[in-house]
Amino acid sequence: MFQLSYLLLILALIIIASAAVRGKAARYLTILFSAIVFIFVVTNNMTMTNFYYGTLSILTLSFQLNFVSSILLILISFIGIFIPLRYSSSPGFFVLLQFLLFSLVGIFTTRDFILFYIFWEMVLIPSFFVIGIWGGKSKNYAAMKFFIYTHVGSVFMLLGIFTMYFTEGASNFSMATLISGIGSVPMAYQSFVIFGFLFAFLIKLPTIPLHSWLPDAYVEAPSEGTVFISSLLSKMGAFGLLVIFSPIYMASSFAGSTAVPIALIVLGIFSLSYSALVALYQKDMKRMMSYTSIGHMSFITIAVGGFLYLNGANPLASQLLYYGAVFQLISHGIIIAMIFALVDTLEKAAGTRQIPSLGGLARKLPVLSFLILAAFLASVAIPGFSGFVGEISILLGSYAVLKYYLIFVLVGVVLTASYHVFALQRTIFGPYNEFLGNITARKQDLLVALFPLAIIFILGIYPALVFHIFNIHVIQFLGGIH
Repeated sequence: MFQLSYLLLILALIIIASAAVRGKAARYLTILFSAIVFIFVVTNNMTMTNFYYGTLSILTLSFQLNFVSSILLILISFIGIFIPLRYSSSPGFFVLLQFLLFSLVGIFTTRDFILFYIFWEMVLIPSFFVIGIWGGKSKNYAAMKFFIYTHVGSVFMLLGIFTMYFTEGASNFSMATLISGIGSVPMAYQSFVIFGFLFAFLIKLPTIPLHSWLPDAYVEAPSEGTVFISSLLSKMGAFGLLVIFSPIYMASSFAGSTAVPIALIVLGIFSLSYSALVALYQKDMKRMMSYTSIGHMSFITIAVGGFLYLNGANPLASQLLYYGAVFQLISHGIIIAMIFALVDTLEKAAGTRQIPSLGGLARKLPVLSFLILAAFLASVAIPGFSGFVGEISILLGSYAVLKYYLIFVLVGVVLTASYHVFALQRTIFGPYNEFLGNITARKQDLLVALFPLAIIFILGIYPALVFHIFNIHVIQFLGGIH
């Protein structure tokens, strides 16, 4: 067994080494960093594994590799390899990227609330500096907006943690201890805890109307920054909902109440449709795809609300919802990373990413156009791509809750497909815009894009690769919260 303590130590040493070297070494060390994370997951057989290293005062040095964290660590590995292969950024960027990946490993594995909060806040540092240093014209505004939004959410989460600790009279901040005791405290405190965690996670996801930091951060960040922010940071909110908030809610006195689950479902449906409508009117392809990310993650909000509403009453529907949410995590991360990388390739080739200034790119850039078409088909969840598996699982599971109200989700799905088709018609199809001149795309960028495309396709035609591995763990988790 590859001990987590060894993993964190090795990763920390790689970060220090990357900060000390020059040239391309930091780039290659990022690939090594990511490969080691992948090896850690594989050598632990991607099974439920606990790591306990004692206590340090009120801190519990307890970590866990579960089915959701395994999926997310694999996603971290993919993004950590994809970005260095695709981008030749400065050494400073790769040091910040490694620091962010290290923080995410901590978030997805720790079982102590204070350590969870520390790792959660650590993510803000590299994200803020990547946007603020290498971003666009409004980088300072976007960086500060991102920092303020997400930090406010973090404060409410911290207050929720302390509320559990003091009202329960606990001796440490162990997640297992505090979550199991939440039902014994007064209802007013339980309500605040539930609100604090939910508020923090919905900001990071994000869910409308807590989303306004996202379009600015995605657009102003450099392309490589947009790739990791879009593919990884939103997973913090999703992980929080699935692994932290859901057990808290089910252990509280509100378990069985439908108010919060229905609110989550409504927020998810609203986010899906609203983001699609706003995206439909965007001229900047990068900004348009930022709303795509909101739409994709809204399915996870719907799924969490759905299985909390069912409360174990329909095991098959609950499993479909949880399967779909977990699958959506890795599917969205890979698809959105590929899309933003392709938008960057397009902008460098054509000199613009403004949709009205493009047109007929398939005539001059057939390979890039094919890749964009494939990425968009995956984004709208066409069968054969990974996006279809997660979304259809959530839709099928949601029927047990929504019945005929499922039509409102389908409206959002249709709107999402509409703006994707609209963008394709005005960029890669139609008459060529002669003002663009004779344009070409870098072959290296096109070759690297085949890496995520292959994974998207493999997961789309053989989803059992994920479902099979995590079947027993999903059943155990749902049985536990029931």
